Amino acid sequence: MGYLFLAIAIAAGMVKGFCGKKTGNLTREVSDAMSVNIIRMVLCIIIGFALIVVQGNLPLMATDISALLITAMSGIATSIFVVTWLLSIRQCAYLMVEISMMLSVLVPIITSAVLFHEKVELKDILGIALLVAAAAIMSSYNNTQKKKLTVKSVLVLVVCGLSYGLSDLAQKFFVKTAINTPISIFNFYTYVFAALTLVPLLLAFSKGSVSAAKNNLLVVGKKAFGFIAVMSVCLFLNSYFKTTAAIYLDASQLYPLNQGLVIVLSAIMAAIFFKEKITARCLLGMVIAFAGLIFINVL
Repeated sequence: MGYLFLAIAIAAGMVKGFCGKKTGNLTREVSDAMSVNIIRMVLCIIIGFALIVVQGNLPLMATDISALLITAMSGIATSIFVVTWLLSIRQCAYLMVEISMMLSVLVPIITSAVLFHEKVELKDILGIALLVAAAAIMSSYNNTQKKKLTVKSVLVLVVCGLSYGLSDLAQKFFVKTAINTPISIFNFYTYVFAALTLVPLLLAFSKGSVSAAKNNLLVVGKKAFGFIAVMSVCLFLNSYFKTTAAIYLDASQLYPLNQGLVIVLSAIMAAIFFKEKITARCLLGMVIAFAGLIFINVL
């Protein structure tokens, strides 16, 4: 069952990625990326609240403080991730951004093994090593598609990967410790905290001018609202079903499998829609990534 939920999450994530790439071309400044994601978080909050009402979970919104702290961690990590991802997608080849997130899987895997005593077998370690090797081989792909990475773009990629790992870790914390709280409520509060993080940041980048921040939101929203709306639905579905999959799958299975498949599918999507050629090194990396997935989930 966990694999089915993960498949739905990955499908939603690929559509989100396509719309994100299109939206990334419209965001020239950090404030633009923040504006896109504030609109996206607000739409996700609306979707989350509607789902809570449909599920009849309104009385459970007064959740305990520990669950709120976990959702706060998830929201802050998510807000950092979505902004840095959108900035990275402008500076780097689409696949390079996904590759940078490969190392993020180590965050929930190591923490889950230490805190929740989830097993990490030798085959899992070998599979993860193969996935990391695949990422390393495919990293040169960026230089064939875009200009060479700058120090700034590398730092943005690192922050993007780490924040993604922390958001995955928050999912695992939630399913392990807040078992009486519905996932819809976890998602709802995640996006509330993400929005609360992004709004003051946008104001700061607007030099404290509320009118400038509002104008930025209106301009960006007008340019890309269609893509942002689709991204919002897909972001919510991706997070909801991946969190659900975390109930059934250990971190050493879930996150490498998710990111490995995303890398392969991203390479195909980038070649078809964004005209990013698949090189021999990219193909070799994809083969090694498949081998890593087989080690983790089949052997």
